[in-house]
Amino acid sequence: MMNMKVTHVKTGPIEGRRQTGHAYFFVKNESIMENLQNRRSRPQKEYRKLLKEVLFGQLECTPHQIGRITWSQYTGCKCGCSPGFRIEGFYGRDIYIDVE
Repeated sequence: MMNMKVTHVKTGPIEGRRQTGHAYFFVKNESIMENLQNRRSRPQKEYRKLLKEVLFGQLECTPHQIGRITWSQYTGCKCGCSPGFRIEGFYGRDIYIDVE
């Protein structure tokens, strides 16, 4: 999965009491079965690079605004089905990133 590129970015409001933003990645043309098989082996280093491009490029955040960015298998759910990044300093919104 090297040489990935971002094809679409969407932000949405955070639901519930949480305030720290999260970022989730979705691989283009990945079937439901492939998604289930690949959930625990995502290329998080490559995703981190793409996330920084999105944050500091498309979303025009500043390095001073964004704090620590951490990967967690349990970002979206306690069962581990929604891996992603937690983003300190990115409040009130989540980011949904499509890649190919």
